[in-house]
Amino acid sequence: MQTQPVQPEIQVLGTYANGTTLIANPPPEATAMPENEERFRRFVEQSPDAMAMVDCEMRYVAVSRHWQTDCGLGEARGRFHRELFPNLPEYWLQNAQACLAGVLNYSEFVETRSIESVAEIGYSHRCEWVKWAFQPWKNCSGSIGGLILFTEKIPADISKANCCNKFPLDIQDQPLDTLAELTQIAVDSAADAVFYTSSDGQICYANQVACRELGYSRSELLKLTLRDIDLELPAPDWTVYWEILKQQRSLTFESCYTTKESRSFSVEVKVSYLEYQGCEYQCAIARNISDRKAAEAALVDAKEQLQAVLDAVPGFVSWVSSDLRYMGVNKHLAAAYQLPAETFIGQKVGFLDNSPHFNDLVYDFLASDETTASKEVTASIQADKKTYLIVAQKYHKGSAAVFVGLDVTERKQVLLALQESEERLRQQAARLEQTVLVLQRTQTQLIQTEKMSSLGQLVAGVAHEINNPVSFISGNISHAGGYIKELLNLVELYQKHYPNPVQEIQYQTEELDLEFLKKDLIKLLNSMKVGSDRIRDVVRSLRLFSRTDEAEKKPADIHECLDSTLLILQNRLQAKGGRSGISLIKEYGNLPRIQCYAGQLNQVFMHLLTNAIDALEKEVKIPQKHGTIESKSLLFPPDSGEGIFEPEIRIRTEMLEGNEVAIAISDNGPGMTKEILGCIFDPLFTTKPPGTNTGLGLSICQYLIVEKHGGQLHCFSQPGQGTELIIQIAIGNG
Repeated sequence: MQTQPVQPEIQVLGTYANGTTLIANPPPEATAMPENEERFRRFVEQSPDAMAMVDCEMRYVAVSRHWQTDCGLGEARGRFHRELFPNLPEYWLQNAQACLAGVLNYSEFVETRSIESVAEIGYSHRCEWVKWAFQPWKNCSGSIGGLILFTEKIPADISKANCCNKFPLDIQDQPLDTLAELTQIAVDSAADAVFYTSSDGQICYANQVACRELGYSRSELLKLTLRDIDLELPAPDWTVYWEILKQQRSLTFESCYTTKESRSFSVEVKVSYLEYQGCEYQCAIARNISDRKAAEAALVDAKEQLQAVLDAVPGFVSWVSSDLRYMGVNKHLAAAYQLPAETFIGQKVGFLDNSPHFNDLVYDFLASDETTASKEVTASIQADKKTYLIVAQKYHKGSAAVFVGLDVTERKQVLLALQESEERLRQQAARLEQTVLVLQRTQTQLIQTEKMSSLGQLVAGVAHEINNPVSFISGNISHAGGYIKELLNLVELYQKHYPNPVQEIQYQTEELDLEFLKKDLIKLLNSMKVGSDRIRDVVRSLRLFSRTDEAEKKPADIHECLDSTLLILQNRLQAKGGRSGISLIKEYGNLPRIQCYAGQLNQVFMHLLTNAIDALEKEVKIPQKHGTIESKSLLFPPDSGEGIFEPEIRIRTEMLEGNEVAIAISDNGPGMTKEILGCIFDPLFTTKPPGTNTGLGLSICQYLIVEKHGGQLHCFSQPGQGTELIIQIAIGNG
């Protein structure tokens, strides 16, 4: 029995991108390098050329100084070649493997290096060419111990001549036997199974991949025919097959190969017809497509599952390509139009011509850059007009889109009915709110009218009762003055004609200070006259303010109404209680008499002026020097630093375009925030302490101006800038 020689254990150095495995022989058993190898290592180190010595694992054993200088390396001994040169091309490593395996005795090629630098002129990029050469060296036992590496930079003029050549120089310049060896290495290292068969199907050659995938050794495969591993290629059809191959020169087909363990797998075979030295051969390259077949089967299953899911969707589903043609529909869409689902495939969108809105949606969506869209459209399905919610989604980078339509006809009808019901409820709520508002205003107006009516009757009664005695006093003061003057004249005549009165008269004259009495008595009567006139003016103002006898609109003097109101409020404008008086500035324009309810306007003026005075009398908290807080009247403006604040009310009247008059009442008080300004006309709203105000004043003013006189009432205010209210009324308002 012949025994095979014991092969040394193969050590794997690495696997490259194409699947090539780099191997190395085991290192020598001796731990010390033999003397002849040591001398060779020293020769390498002392060599004037750029050369290096590596072992079978491509670990550096020795390098020359020129090598270190050219390659720009530090200490290289003991380091792996792939560590120092990680970017060498793949064929460099293949040739190195061939040399270590004894297939090649010598190899050389040119490497292109890209060099980038930054100089004063800016960024630069250039290439340099380096020629590599290597050959194996043998140890004292005669086996390959590693490689001798040589490098040489190629001058620019030579490298330019070869810069466009994509192949290493060594391949072009190698003899035919070397090229054959390289070809053999390439075929053996191919990623697919490669077979050479004769014309009768006998396998002449099989590469490593073929042996590995089929589970045979190479010697076992060379005893088989192609029909032994390709069960789909029966013997009776071989002659026909060979004739077809000779005619077409190459064939591509799918088949099924069987391994040594009777396991089958799918392959894609590319066969080429060859003739060499009068013999016929075929070269078959078989790629294992089991994974692809499994993926295709999984894809078919996924498609079937997806189709089942989409058929279960309670709506219309369709796929449309970018050329506006149907790629498929679900069963619900096909059933709705009573057509087979296959009828839609390849048809142009709109071929049924009964859903133009859907067609427009498809055209616009596929023409836009949007990836998703949704829209409600109407379509006629079996003479029924229905509404569908269409949701669209693009896929395959926008080359196709899926459209899902859900029937929302009933929901739209329910929603429309709900909206109509909500609208009716909103209208009813609005009417109810308006009714409540009118009731509130009516109640407020009734309360105020009752108050004003009672106040007017009270004022009228008091004015009438005061007017009678005042008229009596005022009318008798003039007569009393005349009588007193006559008596004083009589006294003067007595003094003139009786210059020497008796002692008793002289004494009484001195006691009474007759001279002072004559002067002061006249002044006293004049003061009484002024007081009675003042009382008469107040009574007249009260009567003008109440206007109890004027239930209809009548021409009235606005300035007279303002003055009568100011006369009543005169006491609040005066300085008192440590508070400075409020300055009143009247800027009256030239106004005609206007048709109005004078009593109601007086009521409005009273409210607005009272609010202005209240704002100027408002107390503020002022921090003191010692940390306490004192409550004081408003002596300083809210936004100023120092100085005495002078409270002021300004009343302006002027004519406006359109036969309107404007009455503006402003103060320089603290003003109001935007939030408060939006609520001042609301009934019962007030910023004053509870119990001091009802919150109806401005609401009543707005009602009297807007509703009763058809005018407008505006309020402008900012914190620290005071407040201004402007009344606009037409001269001849209805």
